[in-house]
Amino acid sequence: MEELKDYSGKFVPNLRYEDLSKEVLAKLLKAYCKEMLVLDAYWQEQVRKRLGDEVVFECLLDNWTRVGKYEMGWAMEAANITGKDVEAYAKACQLIGSFAQDLYKYDFDLKNNNHGILTVHECPALTALEKRNPERIVQTCHVLELEGMKAYTAAVNPAIQVKPLKLAPRKSPDEVACQWEFKIET
Repeated sequence: MEELKDYSGKFVPNLRYEDLSKEVLAKLLKAYCKEMLVLDAYWQEQVRKRLGDEVVFECLLDNWTRVGKYEMGWAMEAANITGKDVEAYAKACQLIGSFAQDLYKYDFDLKNNNHGILTVHECPALTALEKRNPERIVQTCHVLELEGMKAYTAAVNPAIQVKPLKLAPRKSPDEVACQWEFKIET
């Protein structure tokens, strides 16, 4: 079967992802990433209505620190990333659904295999918090993100140290959302 550039034609009874073009697969992947993030936001909203902000935060912290080893592991396995250094962490971050390309605008400045700086220029979660819930910015950006990143780096190598360099709140949407340093002391 020739790769499908879209699926506007007839129904294909045994369609496989492998039947789709690279472009369609990339669009689907981005759609799945959005779905994952929207599902998380809707889940938070429902728990908040029923049980309050404190329970939402406790559950978020537990969920994001638990899922890191799986999300990183799946991405690393799929892309055959075998390293245990900051470079391997940076490569896996480029592929995970919760840090979706094009939804988040970021760059990773890899100084060497054991040292890198992640700068997040646009963060949809921060933008939403700034508009609707600015009182939750510090809890989310300073606590949840730090603990989540520690769990995600530990999935690659527990020796990777995470240090926030710049965190929200920010004075203007023109400022970077956040900046983080990742390092393995040698």
